[in-house]
Amino acid sequence: MHDWYKNHLSDFTTDQVQQSLHENDIQLPDDRVPKEKNCIEVPILKPENIGEHMAVDEKYINGEFYTLLTNGQTGKIALMASTTKSALLTQSMKKFGDQLFSVRILTRDLASNYDWFGRENFMNAAQVADKFHVLKHAFDALQDLRIYYRQKLLTQRREAYEAYKSERKKNPELTFKYTETKLSNNESHRQLLARSQYLLYKRKDDWSLSQKHRATLLFKHYPDIETAYELICQFRTWYSNDNIIDKEMDKSDKIKALQAIKTKLIQWINLVEKADITELVNFKSLVERHMGHILNYFYTGATNAIAESNNSIIQQFLNTNRGAKNLDFFYFRLSQFLS
Repeated sequence: MHDWYKNHLSDFTTDQVQQSLHENDIQLPDDRVPKEKNCIEVPILKPENIGEHMAVDEKYINGEFYTLLTNGQTGKIALMASTTKSALLTQSMKKFGDQLFSVRILTRDLASNYDWFGRENFMNAAQVADKFHVLKHAFDALQDLRIYYRQKLLTQRREAYEAYKSERKKNPELTFKYTETKLSNNESHRQLLARSQYLLYKRKDDWSLSQKHRATLLFKHYPDIETAYELICQFRTWYSNDNIIDKEMDKSDKIKALQAIKTKLIQWINLVEKADITELVNFKSLVERHMGHILNYFYTGATNAIAESNNSIIQQFLNTNRGAKNLDFFYFRLSQFLS
């Protein structure tokens, strides 16, 4: 059925389609060409899909990172290119002409290359750091702290085993014994830390009875994790869509509301500094670097949700076809469905 659709039912094999798939490709200079690649493929370039809200994201396909520029209102892809480099993307953007001036909002992740891409090509747009990506960094910081304590326990066990192996050379009849304290829920500290992974993603109200018991033990033995968890929960509350500024408000009221939101964020930053937990301090630093773009969320309410949805659709395409062995046909199907 797949071959029948490709070769007979669709227009894929026509000269017009074959030419359109590569007419916007960017040829690379000879001194920059990797042996297996002589151009940046741009299978989708549709100026008509430019709108007031655009979302930029990356997707890993067949060993390459692709940039996808998606209309945040319609979900249609305006640009797909097999690169994440700002300079190369800007070459393709020249073909969009004055339509780029109509873009008012650009949502994106926190990558510096997309920051510069936005500055160069969407001069009239407010850049908004995508909420999903920011929160992912927050949860990663919390999980890193949990993993740190678990790795310390794993290191202790490894060192004990290495000492046993050394002693066994002197006494072959020696057996390895490593005693771990069992907690009230019959878990060791290593098991407690491993099984606490998912409860740290949830708010306290959403914990099951077993998770509540496990969290009590976790926070008792690792107070740093409790402090970090509370701070991340505070950040989530601050980042709630309930705090998005009403678009009907006067400009002066909007400015006051945004300043109040910023003040709360600075207060949270001060709490993180006081806690002095390395993993959270690193996350705080990221928030400070991107503060302006994060705050823009409350002014616009815009996210990268539709781009992430397209990523899921693309992944379904890849799963259905067990990858993209025929990239041109993959591009064709994608352009038919998403642009």
